[in-house]
Amino acid sequence: MPMRLGSIVALVLAAGAASAQPERTERTVAKVTSAAGTFSVRPANETAFKVLPAGADLSAGDLLLALPGASLESSDGSVAVKSLADYDNRSPLPILETALVLGGAQKGADLGLTLDRGRVDLTNKKPRGAAVVAVQFADQLWTITLDEPGARVAVELCGRWPSGARFRVADPKGTEKPPAPVASLVLLVLKGSARVTSGDTTVALNAPPGPAVLEWDSVTGGKAQPKKLTALPDWAEPDANLTTVGKNVAAAVEKFRAARAQDGPVAIERFLESKDPAEQRVALVTLGAQDALVELAKSLSAAKTLEEWDFGITVLRHWLGRCAGQDQRLYQTLTTARGLTPAEAKIVMQLLFGFSAAETRAPETYEVLIDYLAHEKPGIRNLSAWHLVRLVPQGKSIPYKPDGTAADAARAQAEWRKLVPAGELPPAPPKK
Repeated sequence: MPMRLGSIVALVLAAGAASAQPERTERTVAKVTSAAGTFSVRPANETAFKVLPAGADLSAGDLLLALPGASLESSDGSVAVKSLADYDNRSPLPILETALVLGGAQKGADLGLTLDRGRVDLTNKKPRGAAVVAVQFADQLWTITLDEPGARVAVELCGRWPSGARFRVADPKGTEKPPAPVASLVLLVLKGSARVTSGDTTVALNAPPGPAVLEWDSVTGGKAQPKKLTALPDWAEPDANLTTVGKNVAAAVEKFRAARAQDGPVAIERFLESKDPAEQRVALVTLGAQDALVELAKSLSAAKTLEEWDFGITVLRHWLGRCAGQDQRLYQTLTTARGLTPAEAKIVMQLLFGFSAAETRAPETYEVLIDYLAHEKPGIRNLSAWHLVRLVPQGKSIPYKPDGTAADAARAQAEWRKLVPAGELPPAPPKK
C-alpha cells in the first residue's frame, strides 16, 4: 500500500493525547534496560513520538509505548518493568500493545505507574526485603507489594465495547453521559508472593499452587476472593512454546525494533508496504498505538488482502475500546478527515461495535449486511463483508476483494443473496 514518507512523518507528529497521561515533570524515575527501539516516548502536552535508545533516562509523566520485550528499571534499581505481548492469542484479554506512564507514586512506593493498556510484568529487584509498586488504571489505585526479591507479578489491562452496544453521538450540551467501553484487568502472581491493596482491602496472593489471580472490571469492580490455580496458565509466559505464527510475529517485532532504532518513520512505511502478513501486523498495531487514525483508515482502504483488512479492523476495534471518548474521536475523524456524511459515519461506527447475540438470530441483520455490500463507500461494504464471513462461515468461499470495484462488490452481493435469501437466516453449518 503506497504511502509517502511525509504522510508517515505527519502521523507520528499528529498522534492524539493519551487517555491517562498526567502532567509531566522533569524528574527522572527510571532507565531503559532493553535494546534501542523497544520504547517510543511522547512527553506530556506534546504530540511527537520519539524512539528511545538503549539506556535512556525516563521522566515522570511521559507516555511510553512499549514493544514486546521492552524493559525498564526504577532509578534505584528496586523494581523492573517488562512489556509482553500475546503472540498466539492465549491470554484471557486481547493484548496488542502496551502503554504506560511513569510517576504518580504514593508515599512509600518504590515506583509508581499508570497502566493505560497492555501487559507489564513487575519484578522485585532488591537484594532483600519487599518492593512496592503503585499501579493506577481506569479510576483505580492498587498498591502491589512484591514480598521478596525475585517476586514477579503480571498485570494485563484491556478495554472492549460489549457486543451489540449502540453508538450515539455525544450530547453537545454534555447533559447526558455517553456510554463507555468495559475495562478489564487480570493480575497473576508468577513467582513468589504478593499483596494487593485497594482502598481498605488487602488481598494476599502467591504463585501456583495457591491463590494467584485477581480480576477486576469497570462494571462489577474487583473480586476480593482471589482465584486459586494449581499451575501457571499457558499465557503466563507468552514467549514460551510459540506456534509457527507466533514465531513469525515475534521475528517481525524484532525486525521492526531494529529498523525503527535507525529511522522510525521509514520503518513504519516499509512494514506497511511489506508482503509479509506478520510485518503488516506490526505496522498496523503501531498506527493504532500512536492514535494515527487517518493513516490507519487509509491503510484499511488500500488493503489488498483479506488478511490485511481483517487485522486492520481488529486494530481499529481494539483502539475504540481503549477508553471512554474514543468512539467520539473516531466519529469526528470519519466526518472530517475521511469525508463521510454523519449518517455514513454512524453506520461505520455501529458496524465496528458489532451485533448482540439476539441480532445475529434476526434475518434483518443479514439483509442489511448484504445490502451494504453494494454501498458506495468502501469502508461500509468492507465492514459488512467482515461481519458476514464471521457470522456465516460457509460464505468464506465467496470471492471478495477489499480494494475491489463496485462491480466486484455486486458479484459478491449476488452470491451472498443466494446463500442467505431475504427474510431467512443463514443455513446451519455442516456437522463435523
